[in-house]
Amino acid sequence: KNLLIVCVVLTSFQLFAQEKEQKNEKKERIEAARVSFITKMLELTPEESKAFWPLINEREVEIKASRKAMKERIKELKKDDAKIDEETYKKILDDMHDQQVSIIEIKNDYSKKIGTIIGYEKAFKFEVEVQKEFNDYWENKTIEKGKGWKQFKRWENFMAPRVFPDGVQH
Repeated sequence: KNLLIVCVVLTSFQLFAQEKEQKNEKKERIEAARVSFITKMLELTPEESKAFWPLINEREVEIKASRKAMKERIKELKKDDAKIDEETYKKILDDMHDQQVSIIEIKNDYSKKIGTIIGYEKAFKFEVEVQKEFNDYWENKTIEKGKGWKQFKRWENFMAPRVFPDGVQH
């Protein structure tokens, strides 16, 4: 009986590890497709691409860290929800707005760096037009399992409240 329990536990750990590996592989494939798509759409030269992608990755890491820090702060405050007063809520809202301004500043700083590397026309196209072009790319495609459609739609829904109607990120 104990042997059976041990076998079930070990099997479940193995399945969990395999699922995690599959998710990582999917993420890597999606990221590779994204890089390829954007590189192609912006018509980046190999030299531009070598300078562009590290900046994009740095920008995304900084933005993600900023959002994560704010999420953690809100999560901590939700634990003590009954003890929070109006002044604390005001401070949280101010901090949230400051964080949004911080993200805009990060994007602004990186847009300038990107513009000096690949040109401001391509930087503008990256910020504004690539999303639309990616949607157009998927428009006439059959949505098949494992082709990245769901991942793209999740990303699109995540980004929707963070983008103005004209496509400019805020």
